[in-house]
This record gives sequence, structure tokens and C-alpha cells, in this order.
Amino acid sequence: VPVSTKTVISYTKVKTLTPKICSDDIELLILIPSTTWNFKQRDAIRRTWGNTKSSDAKTKVVFFTGQCINDTLQEVLEEEMALFRDVVQENIIESYQTLTEKSIALLRWASSNCPKVTYALKTDDDMFINIQNLVNVLRERKPTKAILGVKNSHSSPFRDKRSKWYVSREQYSKDRYPPYISGTAYVMTGDIISALYNSTRHVPLLFIEDVYITGICREQIGAEAIYLPGFDSSKNNGKINGKHFETRITGHHFSPQDIIQMWDELMRE
Repeated sequence: VPVSTKTVISYTKVKTLTPKICSDDIELLILIPSTTWNFKQRDAIRRTWGNTKSSDAKTKVVFFTGQCINDTLQEVLEEEMALFRDVVQENIIESYQTLTEKSIALLRWASSNCPKVTYALKTDDDMFINIQNLVNVLRERKPTKAILGVKNSHSSPFRDKRSKWYVSREQYSKDRYPPYISGTAYVMTGDIISALYNSTRHVPLLFIEDVYITGICREQIGAEAIYLPGFDSSKNNGKINGKHFETRITGHHFSPQDIIQMWDELMRE
């Protein structure tokens, strides 16, 4: 989507609307990349699984957007930022090719503003998540120096130039990617967030976000990639039922309406 040449974002103004830094007792920081115009997705998450009352853990939700395509959208976004104080706007063009840049930005924000957080969940804004189930598993397992979620091993770069995921030898020379965790949702232990961010400053950028952050950069800092039962990165295939999440942790590809409906079903006795 082309960025309006008229739109000059006042970052001085935007900075005053950014979320407050974390208190020292945050157990789970929830970091959500979201395109600027996904107002309904953000609203649905705030009203459901992203609400601080969705679990017995102390949590904090922060959304990360890029540049707006016009002045009107920017004004609406700034109203949202002022109202909720949970949106960070980055000087990044909204596109699939810049997802990695957005994840680097959220790592930078987290390492600066929430240095004592126990765990951080990075997840897309079309996910449904049972935060209580996730917190229960993390408390039981007590992982350290790791990224957890749906683990992918033995994946190879796409060398076909027609592919959406085409990666040249210049971009990544090896025949196999390191094990990585699906980018739809993954948990980072708090002890690696700063190191993971610092690694992005010298590891050559790759636009495939999950391979880059949870594979290449994770391997660079010596952290583990761990499969976590209950995580599911596959599309929902039209199965909309909140009761499915009584035992699951994550599900992918839900509309705002789906998320609200499923939350109501899950909460219903």
C-alpha cells in the first residue's frame, strides 16, 4: 500500500502516547504486531484474551504498528493510542516484507521498557489464545534461555524466484534453516530478550520473520527452540468453537467476530 506523501508523522507527539514502561512484576508481556488499520482486531483482543483479567498472571499487552497510509488514518490511530496507551507506532511501511523489522522493533521496545519481565509472548492479531493455559504450562516447565511454540526442523530456503518466500544464496547461503518456531505465536523467556535484540544488530536481515528471529538469531545467542504442546499455527478451517480452547493454548486465522464469539463460548459455564 503506497504511503501518502502528505502524511508526515509527528513522532514527538506519537512518543507521548506510547505505553508506560512495565512494572517489575509482569509475568507475561504480550507483544502483538498489527497493521495500522486493524482497529477491530485490536479491539477484539482487548475485550477478550488480551484483557488483564483473562488469567491470574500479571500481564501487559502492547501492539506495534507501522506507518499510516493517510492523514485520516493517522488521526484515528492517535485517538486509539491516547485512549488505550497500548500502541507503539514505528516508522516502518506496512508490508509482508517488513514483518522482521517490526519484530526487531518490538524486541527493542521490550528490552528497553520491560527488562525484568519473566516471559514475552509475540503473537499475530488474528490469533486466539488461552492465556491461563499458557501461564500454567510456563509455571510448570519454568523454561530458561529458550523460544517456545510450534517447532519447525529441517526446513530449507525456497530457491524458486516465483515463490513468496524466495530467498537467494546472497540472502542466506546455507541449504537448511536452523530449527525455528512458527511466527504466528511464540514465547521468549525474559532472560534472552536483550541478547536476541542485540543479535539483530549484526545478523544480516532476512524478511522471513520467524526463521530470522527464532531460528538464525536464536541460534546465534545459544538459546533453545522448544516445542510447546497446545500451540497450533495451522489455519482454523472454519472451526469456530471457544470450547476447543479449554485444553489448547493457541489457534490461528480468526476474525475479530470469531475471537469475541469464541471468548464468550469459552467463558460460558
